[in-house]
Amino acid sequence: MTTEIQRASADAVQAAVQADRFAEILAVVAAVQAAQTAPQQHTGCTCSAPAKARRSAGEITAIAAGVCACVGVATAALLAVAVVAVAVGVSAVVLLLLVRQLRKGK
Repeated sequence: MTTEIQRASADAVQAAVQADRFAEILAVVAAVQAAQTAPQQHTGCTCSAPAKARRSAGEITAIAAGVCACVGVATAALLAVAVVAVAVGVSAVVLLLLVRQLRKGK
C-alpha cells in the first residue's frame, strides 16, 4: 500500500511539472502571436485612432489552453495533497495499532 501511495504521489508531482511546462509553452506561443499582429487602421473614416485589435482564433485557443493548464496544475496539487493526507491517515492508524499491540505485550 505504501508503494502505491508513493507511486501516486510521484505521478501527481510529475503531472504538475508537465502542466507547468505546457503553461510556459502556451504563454510563449501567445506572446509570439501577440507580437506578430499589427494594429489595424480604420478604413472607413479619416481619424487617426487605431482600430481596436481583435483576438485571433489562435490567441483565443492559446488563452483557453493556458487556462486548462492552470486548472490541471491546481488539480494535480490538490491530488498530491489528498494522497499525502491519505498516507498520513493510514500511517497514523497503523502506528496506533502497533502501539496498542506493544502495550498489550508488556
